[in-house]
Amino acid sequence: MSKPDKKNTFTKITSNAVALSGNPWSAFATELDKYIGAPILKFTKDGQFALSDTDSIPDGTRCAAQVNLVQTGWVKWRDGQIEKRVVGAVADGFVPPARDTLGDTDESLWDRDPSGKPRDPWQFQMVLPVTRVDTGETVNFTTGSRGGLNAVNKLIRIYGSRVSRKQGGLPIVELKADFYKHREFGKIYFPKFTIVNWTDDRGQPMSVDQELNDQIPF
Repeated sequence: MSKPDKKNTFTKITSNAVALSGNPWSAFATELDKYIGAPILKFTKDGQFALSDTDSIPDGTRCAAQVNLVQTGWVKWRDGQIEKRVVGAVADGFVPPARDTLGDTDESLWDRDPSGKPRDPWQFQMVLPVTRVDTGETVNFTTGSRGGLNAVNKLIRIYGSRVSRKQGGLPIVELKADFYKHREFGKIYFPKFTIVNWTDDRGQPMSVDQELNDQIPF
């Protein structure tokens, strides 16, 4: 896994970010993220939520998924580095442009993947900030895979339905890995965000009584 590029931090953590621990150290760390950028969280081919080659987040870890801060768009890569970004926040109504409007359509000029096939320099990505319930740490789940995009999109649909019903809060999810069997490649892992709760108006996980009063299904 290549070393994360600091420029690949799309999301600025704003004042409505969740500091679940509710203490001044977590609050300070959350504010500092807007300057230094939250760590990037990837989902690997072997089904791990990885921060680096040696650091990962355990399967089943509970996080507040900050769907209100999701960003999406196109990222252009050259020689393993980000050259250009066309991204924006879903909350701001940003709609990613069509791929053919970005240029770089001559496949003969594209880099090659390990199998020798041309690799499109423009890659579609989504970034979902998630805040760990146990530590209060926020990381940016960044994905361009079909499985990752589907996982984030499911959260967006559920969150959007909740907002339309004037229900507040953010989903508390468990980070999970699932897989399907491919005839040629064997097990193909993909991420799952299993909703187990929602945050209340204070950014804390809802109590049992609050959950029972919540009319919107998970």
